[in-house]
Amino acid sequence: LFPVLATVLVIGYSYWNMKDVRVTEYTVYTEKEIRDKGYGICLISDLHFPTTMDAPSLEAYCNDISKKKPDAVVLCGDIVDERSTKAQMEKAFQILSGIQSESGIYYVYGNHDRARYSKNPPFTQEELQHAVEDTGITVLKDRAEALNNEFTIIGRDDKSVAGRKTSEELLQGVDKDDFLLLLDHQPAGLKENAAAGYDLQLSGHTHAGQMWPVGPLTTLFRMVELNYGYQKQGSFQAIVTSGIAGWGYPLRTGKHSEYVMIKIRKK
Repeated sequence: LFPVLATVLVIGYSYWNMKDVRVTEYTVYTEKEIRDKGYGICLISDLHFPTTMDAPSLEAYCNDISKKKPDAVVLCGDIVDERSTKAQMEKAFQILSGIQSESGIYYVYGNHDRARYSKNPPFTQEELQHAVEDTGITVLKDRAEALNNEFTIIGRDDKSVAGRKTSEELLQGVDKDDFLLLLDHQPAGLKENAAAGYDLQLSGHTHAGQMWPVGPLTTLFRMVELNYGYQKQGSFQAIVTSGIAGWGYPLRTGKHSEYVMIKIRKK
């Protein structure tokens, strides 16, 4: 009886924990010359729609984010995956595009978005790109986008894709006096990105382990450079989110689900 009860409790908790989406806040400081009020960025990653979250729930979170009035929203990959139908893929980006922000919504691909792990993908890469861009969301695939004359967002293609540009190549033609925000689905190359001159990197991918003890083990054996949270190397800072949802099954015994609100302030 005890093993049965323990199993029920663990499954019940892990289901509740996946659905309990929290708001995690960070404040990062820079010596760059940015406006006095700074910037507010909302980070959303690893939705894997609709594996663990339905459309009404996603709409509710998007409405909450709009009320916080971010300056920009960044989608750091794995918004959909090989289990999403074409209609579900389109619905996810349609809902996300409704978030109100001053400077728009920016998206980078994750390792799952383009359904590369399926022999019969439910949508093509071209259909995915068109669906995203048709909503007004900006796709940053190895390119930079200046918000204004002091803040630039740079988006990398996913690490799983061969031939993506290097950190330094992405900065060609970019004013390095700007605050440089790097979006990369997988939290890799932190030392290289710090050396290249980026100010802040935002990533997801790890799900903070999702199912214990994956998170502690990956940290212990250094299987990932940063499993979850905040890290600082000189003037370079990095934040890795556990994701707003999860992959595979609606179960999470590791960290909570979250979306992240980041304040960028002048030191």
